[in-house]
Amino acid sequence: MAGRSVPPGRQEEDTTKDPGLKLSPVRPPGHLPSIEEARLASLGPASRRGSVLGPASSFSRRNSLAGPGVGPGGRRPSLGPVPLLRSRVSFSGLPLAPVRQVAPSYRTEPAPGERWEASRLQCALEAALAARLNNACYSGAEAGPLAQELCELVRVRLREISPPRYKLVCSVVLGPRAGQGVHVVSRALWDTECDGLASAAFTNASLFAVAVVHGLYYE
Repeated sequence: MAGRSVPPGRQEEDTTKDPGLKLSPVRPPGHLPSIEEARLASLGPASRRGSVLGPASSFSRRNSLAGPGVGPGGRRPSLGPVPLLRSRVSFSGLPLAPVRQVAPSYRTEPAPGERWEASRLQCALEAALAARLNNACYSGAEAGPLAQELCELVRVRLREISPPRYKLVCSVVLGPRAGQGVHVVSRALWDTECDGLASAAFTNASLFAVAVVHGLYYE
């Protein structure tokens, strides 16, 4: 009732029974909180959404709806292959083939019978150009791709008969045949005792081609 006063003792009892208020327990002076009490005090009130600043073990509704096996932040782990320890990984995350390591042999010159034979490689070079350009006609739009194809063809053919431990550097000059004079000159820094050179030229009624192959010995 509005005009009725409540005794002081009754008012304190009603306040204590109010479920919305929670009074902290009275501790005797000099009492130190236990580990469990300190942990509960640091957690604070429960929250449905996990706090960013809270501990990692706090309950999060978003993480619970993602299902089992979900990593931090609600992201599912990748199902791709897991690379081995100390293996190279590409930009896409796939493991690359291990680098092949070959023990050095400390050989600074070719072994007997494994030197560059210019005459033999020149014959193979002439045969490769004649087989590809025998019935070819020059076209400005197809000259670039044809020159690249000839370089690859020459490299494959000469690799079959080339001595071991030689790197091949191939270059091809291709142009139309219109009665003009052409001089093709090549220059390279190499070892005259171990390295070698092979060159060949081919002409027909429509075009001319000059192929130069440098064989560089490496340890």
